[in-house]
Amino acid sequence: MKILMGKKATQDYLNKIRTNSYSSISSDGNGYFSKTYELEQYIGKIIELTKKKGDDFLVEISSKIDGVQFGGIKVRKNILDESVSQISKKEKEVILNTIERVKLFQSKTLSKSWFDEEKGYGEYVRPIESVGCYIPSGSAPLISTIIMTVVPAKIAGVKRIAVSSPTPGNQNPNKYLLATAKLCGVDEFYTYGGPQAITAMAYGTETIPRVDLICGPGNIFVMNAKKQVYGDVGVDGIFGPTETLIICDQSSNIDFVVSDLMAQAEHDVLALPIVITNQMDLANSINNLYLKKLSSLDRKDIIKKSMERGFISIINEEEEMVEVANLIAAEHTTIPSENLIHLSKKINSSGSLFLGEISSEVLADYVAGPSHVMPTNGSARYSSSLSTRTFTKNIPVLSIDKEEFDKICEDGELLASLESLDAHKNALTVRKNFFTGE
Repeated sequence: MKILMGKKATQDYLNKIRTNSYSSISSDGNGYFSKTYELEQYIGKIIELTKKKGDDFLVEISSKIDGVQFGGIKVRKNILDESVSQISKKEKEVILNTIERVKLFQSKTLSKSWFDEEKGYGEYVRPIESVGCYIPSGSAPLISTIIMTVVPAKIAGVKRIAVSSPTPGNQNPNKYLLATAKLCGVDEFYTYGGPQAITAMAYGTETIPRVDLICGPGNIFVMNAKKQVYGDVGVDGIFGPTETLIICDQSSNIDFVVSDLMAQAEHDVLALPIVITNQMDLANSINNLYLKKLSSLDRKDIIKKSMERGFISIINEEEEMVEVANLIAAEHTTIPSENLIHLSKKINSSGSLFLGEISSEVLADYVAGPSHVMPTNGSARYSSSLSTRTFTKNIPVLSIDKEEFDKICEDGELLASLESLDAHKNALTVRKNFFTGE
C-alpha cells in the first residue's frame, strides 16, 4: 500500500484514482455488432434495440456474449419452488436466520406517514410498486446480495420483486441463489445478465414486465446501463468497486486490520483499501504483514493489485483524521481502536460505520443486519446505504381548514405578486373572497 503524508497528498491521490475514464472501455457484443462501440454508445445500442426488438434481441446478444445459445430467460415456478429442497437443512437454517436478522434491522428503518391536524399538512409514505434486483454472477453465488436487496424491499411493502442474475445458455441459476430468492419471497427470477438485464427490467419485454426501480451492484457495463436508464426507471445508485477505510493506531490489533483490508481487496483489482493512522511504524507493519499473509490466499493476485492501489495516510491530528475521512467518504469506515471510536460522532460521510475491533465489516457483508449495498466512490457524501427507505416514496399532503387558510393566504398572495404570477394570486384571492363573503 502506498504511504501518503498528510491531507493534500491524500486528496491528490484520491482525485487521481477516482477520476472516471471510460475511454478505454469498448465492446462489439462479442461480435454481435459489426463495429466496436465505446462504453456509453454500446449501452445506448443495447437500450435502443431492447426497446425495438425485446426478447429477440436480448436472446441474440446474450447468446453472442456467452458463446452459447441463450434460452432460459425466466426460471419456471416449479424450479424455483423445488430449489429449497435442493439445499441441506443446515444451509436453509443459516439462510433463514440471516433473513430474519436483516428483517429485524430493516423494520427499524421504515419511515412512517404523519399528519399535523393543526397545520393541515403531512406526508404519506408509500412503497414503490415493483422492483428489479440485479444479482451479479461470477466465481461465487452471491446469495447474500439477494437477501440484502430483496428483504428491505419486502419490508418496505413492495408488491412485485423480480430478480435477474446472469446464467448462460439454458441452464438454471445456482441452486443457492434460487433457494435464497424463494426463501425471501421472490416468485420472479430471470437469467439475463449485464446491461441486458438492466434494460429488460427498465423497459420490459414480452417475457419481463417493466419495473419501477432497479437495485443492486454490478460491473462497469451494469452501472453505465443503470445510469442511462435512470429517469425512465428509478435506481438505487451508481456503484463502483468496493472500498474500506480503517482508522487505527498502535492499540489496534494489526492482524484484524490487515485481515479486513485483504477481505475487501479480494473482491476486485479496483477495490480500494485505505488506512488512516498517526503512526508510520504501524503503516510499515501493515504493509509487511499483508505481504506475509498473501501467499496463503486463493485470490492473492487480485488482492496484491488491489492493495498496491490502496494507500495509508499518515495524519497526526485527530481533527484532520476526521476531515480526511469525510473527504474520502468511503463505502465502509472501520475504527478498531477504543482510543479513536469517539471520532465516529464527527464522521458525516460514510456508507457505514464499524466501531471496535469485534465489529468486522465482513459481518455486514453477510449476517449483521444492514444491507451491504452501499454508496462507493465518494457518493456517501450525498447518498445512503440501501434500506427500506430506498423502496418508499413520500407524498406531501395538504388538507387545511379555513382558520389556517386565513393565516397564510395573504402571504401567498404577496409572494405570487412578487413573482408577477397573477393567475397564482387569483387562485388564492377567489377563495379568500368566497370564504369571507366579499
